[in-house]
Amino acid sequence: MMEIAELEAFKAIVDHGSVTQAAVRLNRVQSSISFRIKTLESRLGVRLFERVGRRIVATRAGQELYGYASEILELTARAHAVLENIKVTQRIRLGVIEYFTIARQPLLQRIISNPIDLQVDITVGSSTLLIEALQAGTCDAVIVGAGLAPPHLGRSKLFDDSLVLIYGNTHPAVDLASLSGYQFLVNSSQSASHRNLKELLTLSRANPTRIVECGSYALLFSQVAAGAGISLVPKSLVDALSDSYNVQSLALTGSFSVFSTEFVFADASPHSAARKLVDWVLLPEQKHEMLSD
Repeated sequence: MMEIAELEAFKAIVDHGSVTQAAVRLNRVQSSISFRIKTLESRLGVRLFERVGRRIVATRAGQELYGYASEILELTARAHAVLENIKVTQRIRLGVIEYFTIARQPLLQRIISNPIDLQVDITVGSSTLLIEALQAGTCDAVIVGAGLAPPHLGRSKLFDDSLVLIYGNTHPAVDLASLSGYQFLVNSSQSASHRNLKELLTLSRANPTRIVECGSYALLFSQVAAGAGISLVPKSLVDALSDSYNVQSLALTGSFSVFSTEFVFADASPHSAARKLVDWVLLPEQKHEMLSD
């Protein structure tokens, strides 16, 4: 689960080439910046920086993350600018899966800059961890893969997406009868799509050499494009990243081929911030725009 403060620290170091300058830019002590980066690297399971001479430079994983971090921070800044001119009556802490920030970015932007006097604070994480955050009270609502939340929580379905298998141009052609012997890549072992992958492998009686957790879709797609393995991902994600990563895809059918997203919340009372937001998202005009993104 990535926090905005961690992404701010990460971007500042990339921009200024040192922890010292990043601390000055963010008006933080150096130890705070270093802690944020260590926490972020631990969450993602990759090194984001390496030292070259006296400068700190981003690793390949860090370079991949930088673009998405910049987009998320820019989107957050724009939302705050809009909300400063709006009378905010309620605040909602909304957790969203990384897929949603990439494939459904227009909808996320509308949620953040909503016209219904809601201040929306965003946290990004995997479906399982976000549901745990909701139950622990650190999130008020979450947008996650369907079918993972316990039955006592309220929920509203948002949309369905098709899952496809992707592989690089240099990788042998893929079909359901020949999935054994290959390495598979997943964004997170705590994601809903990983559950679908396990079902696919079981039904096709496939035995992968191993399943590697990448920690971010940026790293996953770069590794797949480089021929490092196969991955099961939502088709809209492939469409959104087609300009950045050249991958092949195989369409699927079956129960494992549908990725559903739902809005999950603990407080379903009519005047709660979560109920207010989900009702607005599901208005006919929002639903139309959501499905046409």
